[in-house]
Order: sequence, then C-alpha cells, then structure tokens
Amino acid sequence: MNDFSLAVRNKVVGAINEFSMLEGADNIVVGFSGGADSVCLLHLLNSLSPELGISIQAAHINHGIRGDEACRDADFAAAFCKKYGIPFNLLKADCPKEAAESGETLEECGRRIRYSYFESLCGAASKVATAHNCNDNAETVVFNMLRGTSLKGVAGIPPVRGNIIRPLIFCSRREIEGYCEENGLSFVTDSTNLSDDYTRNKIRHKILPVMEEINSAAVNNLSMLSGFAREASAYIIKEAQLSLDRCMNTDGSYSVALLLSLDRAVLKEALVQAYARFDSRTLDRQKLESLCALLESRGRLQLFENIYAEVLKDKFRFFKTEKCEKVPELPVSELPFEYKIGGISLNISKYTNSSKKINKLLLDNLIDCDKIVGSVYLRTRREGDNFTFKKRKITKSLKKLYNEIGIPIEKRDFWPVLCDDAGIVWVYSVGTNCRCCVDSGSDNIICVRGEYNDK
Repeated sequence: MNDFSLAVRNKVVGAINEFSMLEGADNIVVGFSGGADSVCLLHLLNSLSPELGISIQAAHINHGIRGDEACRDADFAAAFCKKYGIPFNLLKADCPKEAAESGETLEECGRRIRYSYFESLCGAASKVATAHNCNDNAETVVFNMLRGTSLKGVAGIPPVRGNIIRPLIFCSRREIEGYCEENGLSFVTDSTNLSDDYTRNKIRHKILPVMEEINSAAVNNLSMLSGFAREASAYIIKEAQLSLDRCMNTDGSYSVALLLSLDRAVLKEALVQAYARFDSRTLDRQKLESLCALLESRGRLQLFENIYAEVLKDKFRFFKTEKCEKVPELPVSELPFEYKIGGISLNISKYTNSSKKINKLLLDNLIDCDKIVGSVYLRTRREGDNFTFKKRKITKSLKKLYNEIGIPIEKRDFWPVLCDDAGIVWVYSVGTNCRCCVDSGSDNIICVRGEYNDK
C-alpha cells in the first residue's frame, strides 16, 4: 500500500473507532457526488466492508442546477458503482423550483433534499456517510469565525451527528487526491467549486493558501483547534444540562439565585437550553446577553413578538402572550350571576347572613351592596385602575398590585374585576375594595366566588 493510501486508511479506521461511527450499523449509505472526496470515501469503505462487517450503497443527487454537467456527474457515478459492484441510487430533483416555492436559498434547499433522500434509503441499522474532510472543516471554522461565532461554531464539522458519520474528517484534501491517484481512481469536478462567487470558495482559494504560506500545518492546526473547541463545548453543554435541571422549580420556572451561581459560560448555555425547551427559535448573542442582564436586574424582557422572559420573586421563566379581546363591561343585574373568563369560573350570589356574624373565610369576597355607586359590571383591568386595602388604607394601581402578588403577565388581561360607576369594587385573588367592604352594619351583601382551572 502506497503512502497516501496507507495514511488515509489509517485515519479513516482511527476516526471510525474513536467515535464509534459504525456502532449498531450494518449498512452505510454513502453520499456520492463523484468528486475526489466521495470517490475516495466510497472506494475505501467498499474495500474495508468485509473487515468492518458492513454493506455499502451509494446515493447520488442531481439537483437540477448545472444542466449537462450534472447529468455527466450522474453518469460517472453510476458507471463507477457498476465497475465496483456497489448498489447505486439516483434522485433527480428540481432544486431551483423547490427553493422558490419554499423560500429557501439554493444551498439550504439542496442540503434539505440531500439529507432527506439519504434518510429515505436508511433502514433501522443504517448510517449515512458523507465525505467532509479536514479542509472542509478548516473552511467551516474560518467561515464561522469571520461571521462571528461561539465556541460551538469554532468546533466546526462534527465527526458524528446523529446517524451521519464523516470518516474522512481527519484527512486532508491533498491526502485524498493522493489516494485517488495511487489507486487509479478518476473523479469529476463541480465547476461551481472553481468560482470565487461563493464565500466558502474564497476561503478555500485565497484565505487558506495564505495561512498555509505562513504555516504549512495551518489546515491541520485548525482541525486540532476545532477538536479542542468541540471537547470544551461538549463539556459546557453537559454541565449546563445538569445545572439547568438543578435550577428548575416544581412549577417549571428556574431559581435566579442558582442560575447566577453558575459559571458565565455554563449560564449562557443553560439559558440556550432552557429556551430550546420552550420554543424552536434561536436566541442570538444580543438576546442572550440581555437575558443575563435580566437575571441580575429583575423585570421583564421581550424576546420576540409574543414571547417574554421574566424574573419575579427569584423565579425566572419564559412565557407567551396570546392575543385577546378585552372583555366588554357585562352588567351584573340578576343573581346568581355566573361567568367564565381565562380559566376562572366566577359565581356571584346573595349572601344570607341570618346569624349576623360575618364568615371570616369569605370576608375578602363579600361586598356591601348599599355602598355600591350606580350599577355593577364585570370587566378586566384598565389603565388607571386603583385598589385600596381595608386594613392599611393603602391605595395601589392594579398594575403594581398584579406585579407584587405575582399574577403572570399573560393572564392579567383575563383577570376578572368588578366595578361600579365610581371604580373598582372587587378583584379576583385580591378581594373587596375598601369602600365596598362589609362591616357589622351591613345587611345587603353579595358574595363573589372564583375557581381557577388552567386546564
């Protein structure tokens, strides 16, 4: 075996063993474009298949982008597989049409089509092998660094992601082309890879060569950097997962004190994971920094149109607000009066006080009808609403009161309020306003009962 062939074989076998790439698999679907990388991968895995105890099949996609050149590549791929007795699968797609319909870029659409097709060929014990190599990884690391990235971006292309494996990830492009030459393997070249119209090609053709002029081991060193970053990122992710579970309260919120005790890097990842449990959108760096500041300052932060983060009484949580119509004023003219709003079942009825002794358990929900001004209405909060407590004679706005007693913001527009022509009479979970409270001389009394059911 020649030098390049031996080097590539050893690196591929080493990667397979180090990352348990073939664990639980007996069949490998190889993404086969017909380029040097995929030719090397398919040829080597096919030659190793008896030793590895696996079967091999190739999958080629004609994306419908490069016209005759794409048909040439498909014909080459089919002929190559026929020569080596490898099962061949071909998908013809219209990527430009699908991208236009879905709103994706051509690159996004092509990737989705590829991996969807690969998955369709997989059985229960299959893996998908792609031909990403050390240079591809270096390009990805540089690309991510240039656009601004986290540690996860510096980690580059992972050797394994789900059932996708990348056995060539430690092999350089020079080694791969050397393997093809030593084994007499021809391959095709995608003309789009020769153009500098794409950012990745500029990195490949201009930036990496300059880096290699400075240090010939630049590509390998970037690969090592991505490995260190991947290990560090994996550790932080694991620590964040464990820490997040410890910080979670029984109601699904998180302890602010425990979150703030975490290392800054672990805290940020914990916040990313906490949000991922709540919503599928991605938090950008600015939102993440704002969340960290929120934990230290308390209050509320709007993340997206209807999604908020809130710190209230040492509890941190995400929540969504639903669009709702304000409840119109409903006259309470006949008793008993029953109404359901926002999961709260409300019942208003006459209070029979034959013993002339006030039931202390109901006291906060009793209203002296003789103190009512005009008519009684059921509604929800409004700007300028105020409430006065009987014992302390302290008056507070409903907005401040709701904050103090911890009524979730997404429920406040459904929180029932009774009012008369002079203002607030009664508020659910708060009680009766001072001016309408019952006393020893009250005879005409109504009782308000509310039962909350969030299901």
